[in-house]
Amino acid sequence: MAMRLSSHAALSYRRAVARRGLAESVLLGGLQYTSARSSFNYRQFSSSRIHNDGQQGDQKDGPKGDSQPDGKESFSSRLRIAWGNTKIEWRPIPIAMGVLFLGLLQFYKMRRVENERQAIQDLEDEENGVVPRRKRIRPSGPWQVQIMSTLPLKALSRLWGQFNELEIPYSLRVPGFKLYSWIFGVNLDEVAEPDLHVYPNLAAFFYRTLKPGVRPIDSDPRAIVSPSDGRVLQFGLIERGEVEQVKGMTYRLEALLGESTPSAVDPNATLDNQEPDPTNVAADEEFARMNGISYTLPTLFSGDKKTKGKKEASLDASTTSKKSTEVEVKEQLDLGDGTPWYSPKPASDTALHYVVIYLAPGDYHRFHSPVSWVVESRRHFAGELYSVSPYLQRTLPGLFTLNERVVLLGRWRWGFFSYTPVGATNVGSIKINFDSELRTNSLTTDTAADRAAALAAKRGERYSGFAEATYRHASKILGGHPLKRGEEMGGFQLGSTIVLVFEAPIGARKSFDVGWTGEREGGWTWTIHQGQRVKVGEKLGYVNI
Repeated sequence: MAMRLSSHAALSYRRAVARRGLAESVLLGGLQYTSARSSFNYRQFSSSRIHNDGQQGDQKDGPKGDSQPDGKESFSSRLRIAWGNTKIEWRPIPIAMGVLFLGLLQFYKMRRVENERQAIQDLEDEENGVVPRRKRIRPSGPWQVQIMSTLPLKALSRLWGQFNELEIPYSLRVPGFKLYSWIFGVNLDEVAEPDLHVYPNLAAFFYRTLKPGVRPIDSDPRAIVSPSDGRVLQFGLIERGEVEQVKGMTYRLEALLGESTPSAVDPNATLDNQEPDPTNVAADEEFARMNGISYTLPTLFSGDKKTKGKKEASLDASTTSKKSTEVEVKEQLDLGDGTPWYSPKPASDTALHYVVIYLAPGDYHRFHSPVSWVVESRRHFAGELYSVSPYLQRTLPGLFTLNERVVLLGRWRWGFFSYTPVGATNVGSIKINFDSELRTNSLTTDTAADRAAALAAKRGERYSGFAEATYRHASKILGGHPLKRGEEMGGFQLGSTIVLVFEAPIGARKSFDVGWTGEREGGWTWTIHQGQRVKVGEKLGYVNI
């Protein structure tokens, strides 16, 4: 029995030894296989100590170039080991981040394709004799501005203008206009036509008139009144020729109004050679005397010597002015020294001031004359149509110098005066009541601007950026179109912005000490604050004399 037990134990022992040997053989084979494979591909991801030891053994047996003379491993060797021992873990990213990345990638692809397409189009236009388009100015700013600059904003604005002119069904007019008024804060009690069925479309409702007396004009004759309903965005003194758009962001006055002085019309034009009507001359003389404008009959009909040799205006957009308006403006201009150009004289005690008023979609969209003055010329800049919202004004430098705008240049009793309605996205057009030729946001004017830019480039000159028209023939005595304070001038189709730049006295210094920064006595005084809501006819400031 003992022998049988011993034999059985011996058999069990031999079987156990055999199984252990097989396991060791398999383990050894696995080690050899892993070591052999890692010599060809070091990017094996394992936390096994045996695997790491096998890699390190292979590294020691590697070429001499992987170790330093002092026995330390090279950077590339340590990098391979670290890379091989790093475990890759895939983690999900936020959906918004993925969408943003794909959007930016698509944006850059579209921009590259658009640049290539435009280059090919320019070559084809040049070969076919077609006027090439002006190069669009790509503004600097955040990614929102960059994306907006690639959109066809002018074409979209034209489509919006056509949509506004679609006739609304009769039964939907009242609820539709009331909904619009509720959203944008329109005061329907001020509307001249209370029956909303009368307005056939949105364009007619946008350009609505108000009841007489709801916008009284301030009675102070020294004051400049608000030209429109809106919000005061910025105002102040123009220093070193720069206008402040927002705090810390400025743009050049020449970029807004144009660099050259207003052009003179041809003094040999047919209209100038006609005999003046004695009645009109008498009315114009009275108008100039009462409003303080300087004139003489010789310079009136033959042209001012200072304007000789200047570039002639290419277009006469004059319309007949009202005699009653001429008389009233004469009274105002006769009270101060008028000058036809916007740059103050070096010895003058006047300075340039500005104010920017933003019209929201719910505001009254017609604009009026802030003072009694004479409009001498008009400049149309066929620019872009970016939004003029307060957000974009804070983020897009020189916004008003990029957008399409109509610059009206003239003079009032204290000197230079300019009135600039600025276009914006979805603003169908800018209307000037006394301009017979103005067309804004139009393919015709855009093509004319492209042609002018191409001709300037062909002559080796820089394109001025605007097309100029004169109002000289509206009044022979005044050399422009007279406007009295509060008189309606035109309007926007939807909201936008108005920029006033004017010359006014700066007052007398109390001290002539170097470094004195106190307030001056007299001169121009503002009565508004930034962000204030104003209405047509309300006082913006006055000349303290």
